[in-house]
Amino acid sequence: MTDFLATEALVNGILYADATLKGELGRRFAQYLGLTPGDIGSDGGCDGSGEIKGKRIYFQSKLERDRLDASRVAEFYGNLGLHQAQIGVIIAGARYTIGFAQRLAKDPQLHQRYQLHLLSLRDIFEETETFQKAVLNLPPLRNLSQVVSQ
Repeated sequence: MTDFLATEALVNGILYADATLKGELGRRFAQYLGLTPGDIGSDGGCDGSGEIKGKRIYFQSKLERDRLDASRVAEFYGNLGLHQAQIGVIIAGARYTIGFAQRLAKDPQLHQRYQLHLLSLRDIFEETETFQKAVLNLPPLRNLSQVVSQ
């Protein structure tokens, strides 16, 4: 029970933080996942990027209070192409709606072209099975206490 309460406190603290802090946290999540953080401020939709085994990785952080719905799929999908990525990772603050996954499923070739990882803050903090699968397609995780913010 204590772990659940701790995770709940962390998630809520982030969800109710101001936009500037959420932007910085998105950059730090990119660092933690072994990626290069996006630019500070307006990042053009790219919160991080990297490469593993010759495949480009695109990372987006959406630390919003509401679940990400189907209207956000086009943005994510478009940015994958724009950044010429083969692996896409997105972190949602409050998870995803069923419509988000259904919209992704409408393109049967999508999962042939891209390896997609839909994570939530809970996945990160609890290191869930979903998180463990994503880590297989990412560079080694970084200890943030040893990373200097850029």
